[in-house]
Amino acid sequence: MADACLSLACERIITPNGIRAGYLHVDDDKIVALDDTPRGRVMDYRDATLMPGFVDIHVHGWGRGSFAWKGATQSLAAMSQDLVNAGVTSWLATSATQSEEFLLESLATAAQWIDNARPEDGAQAVGIHMEGPYINPKFIGMQRLDCVQQPSIAGFERYQRAAGGHVRLMTLAPELPGALALIRHLHQSGVTISAGHTDATFDEISQAIDAGLNHFTHAFSAMRGLHHREPGVVGALMYYEETFAEVAKQSGITLRPEVFDILYRLKKDRRLVMMSDCLGYVDFPEGFEFKHYLRQETFRIHQQMLEITDCHGCTRTVSPDDWPAVQSLEMSFLDSVKNVVKRLENGWVSAAQIACLNPAILAGVAQHKGSLEPGKDADILVLDAEENLHAVWCRGVKQTLAK
Repeated sequence: MADACLSLACERIITPNGIRAGYLHVDDDKIVALDDTPRGRVMDYRDATLMPGFVDIHVHGWGRGSFAWKGATQSLAAMSQDLVNAGVTSWLATSATQSEEFLLESLATAAQWIDNARPEDGAQAVGIHMEGPYINPKFIGMQRLDCVQQPSIAGFERYQRAAGGHVRLMTLAPELPGALALIRHLHQSGVTISAGHTDATFDEISQAIDAGLNHFTHAFSAMRGLHHREPGVVGALMYYEETFAEVAKQSGITLRPEVFDILYRLKKDRRLVMMSDCLGYVDFPEGFEFKHYLRQETFRIHQQMLEITDCHGCTRTVSPDDWPAVQSLEMSFLDSVKNVVKRLENGWVSAAQIACLNPAILAGVAQHKGSLEPGKDADILVLDAEENLHAVWCRGVKQTLAK
């Protein structure tokens, strides 16, 4: 259950206005005040850092769950439980380009989870991000080519009905026939529209922005690049200052650090977004094989065990029950943030903006999530002196972290 009248004492509390000392007061599931006076039960975190929980708006799977490939309640439950170990307290269940039948079933399952999940279940799924199926086959990436569809308002509405109205973000290719009409419809419906897996020209992106598009999915990846005579999608995301752009986990593989720095100089704290784009390998379906072109590894499930074969043909096996091994398969959200925080203008204050508040804005939940302010949900991270995760609260409930 959530704590009533709890005061967290700390010398480093990350707020939208900077770092301050004081007492962060929690009553039930809400932050009620931040001041200099203790009240109720006091927990002493004076040597730690308090910051808002991360909001991951692009996560297909994590830990022991893979929503995009299983679409099952058990997958969603595992993700909610495991994401807190990465510092994530809110997330969008992110689909992939799958068959229409699978999408309709998995979206309906996600809707039930979103409507009924409790704080005790872990990180809160606050909505759905549909990545595809309205994408360009030329930039298919790791999506399914055989499941690509043409943009359609009627088609989207079928998905949204199955999702119980919980689709909050859609990634699509704006250059496809019917895409502009769909973008206008999504914008009028309050759904955030993002360009991704797209071969659009600069002018086509400009038209899409006029229609309501305001975000770019995994910037630089799976999109037309920059050329001095045709700026393309990359040129547009760099040119239009008011658009958001997201970057995946910062391991140095997806983006060189210098490219991250270039994008940050352009977008600053106000418009850059961090996300994970993780997959949850151990929860892939039995017999499924997935080739990761960046890691040069093939992942397959055989007799409920994950087999990973590298480019040299060497295979290792990971059990879903081996949490340290499972956790090491993909970089955690916290580790990704730690890799860039020293390069941000205002350190952890900037990190809270790009990893918490900005994604909450795009998910349409910034009135409840994304910052440590009175009236918002008590989604709180406690980082120790080494910036490792010490404690996590989701809606006022202290979570049990995996060992």
